[in-house]
Amino acid sequence: MVEPSLAELNLAELSLGTAALAVLGFSLHLLLLRVAQQPYVSPLLLALVALALIVTGPLVFQLAPSLIFLYIAALPVAFFALPPSLYLYAKALCTRTEWRWQWRDSASYWTQLLALPLAVLIYTLPEAEQQALFFSESAPLQGQALITAVLFLLATLLWLAISLWYLLRISRRLRRYRQQLRQVFAADSGKRLYWLDGLMAALLLNWGYAVLVLLTGEQLASPWFSDTGVLLLALLLVWLLCYCGLQQQPGFAEVFSKADSQAPAAAEVKEVEEVKPAGADKYQRSALGEAQTERIANKLQQAVYQQQLYLDPALTLYKLAEQLGVSPQYLSQTLNQRLQQSFYDYINEARVAAARQLLQHSQDSVLSIAMAVGFNARSSFYKAFKASTGLTPAQYRAQNQTQAAKAMD
Repeated sequence: MVEPSLAELNLAELSLGTAALAVLGFSLHLLLLRVAQQPYVSPLLLALVALALIVTGPLVFQLAPSLIFLYIAALPVAFFALPPSLYLYAKALCTRTEWRWQWRDSASYWTQLLALPLAVLIYTLPEAEQQALFFSESAPLQGQALITAVLFLLATLLWLAISLWYLLRISRRLRRYRQQLRQVFAADSGKRLYWLDGLMAALLLNWGYAVLVLLTGEQLASPWFSDTGVLLLALLLVWLLCYCGLQQQPGFAEVFSKADSQAPAAAEVKEVEEVKPAGADKYQRSALGEAQTERIANKLQQAVYQQQLYLDPALTLYKLAEQLGVSPQYLSQTLNQRLQQSFYDYINEARVAAARQLLQHSQDSVLSIAMAVGFNARSSFYKAFKASTGLTPAQYRAQNQTQAAKAMD
């Protein structure tokens, strides 16, 4: 195979591929240093390895043509490793207890049972048949080349289906995770993982654009539909995953140790069983009865509103349960079953009530008031305040000032 001349090199593609590999190499180095202490990054590490293999294409095709078919043979392995790795990484970030690799997680890579034999078939083809299969539109295929072509097509269709299935699973897990956050935290800023939604959108855009280029790029002969565009989108995808992945902690990381010990104490269970009414309630496995939920609800209201525990910006369900002397499980059940509110809504309702008083009777800035009542971000305060009152804090203050002026007249 003839080595390319400088005139034949596509410098734009080489630059984009090199930049993507540089970002991936730097990120992989950092992740390897962290994986022993932070096992949740191991699926991310596998995803980045797969991406690194995929984006080496421009360098292989233009600088090392003798490795082209080895690269093509490795592509099924890399592509089939990517969707389960991203799913396991999302799962690791969303879990309520510390995530560690389990044998059952390895089952997510069952598609390698197809990818590995396909890789072997591609690599062991005679060079003439490799050329006919991947770079000739008219050469007839037979024998191993024909089998390989059929399996490659089936593998491509299977990969598309599996990728969409995993993206759907990630989306469903994120939706459930964000609901769980509201049961534990009064402030979920930095935990909502919206960048994963952006990552999935970027993946779909990248895949759709790549397919469009593959099918119509040569016919359209447009700079908007080219391999360079595919690599640019791939670089943006790599940057997003690396930048956010290196900074992101699991959403429940600060309460991992407490989540493992949230079961009610034996004495508390005995007390609750004595007051439990006949008949099953909403929480089938709970010993909590009506009288007990009322007692916990009263303690909760006193602690939050009279003792002003809502002022703690880092307040969590576990910290509040410890203050009340009840189990987090029973406190959560009381909030959801009796008060019909999440922990997030209950605490922020108390904060908004305090903020309304300050907006009416002080001239402090909105940001100062937000911090004073326990919010740790201006955006969280605005969102909670408008959800409660239907007005922004500034509109609420202006409305009350107008009403006060009219009353004085």
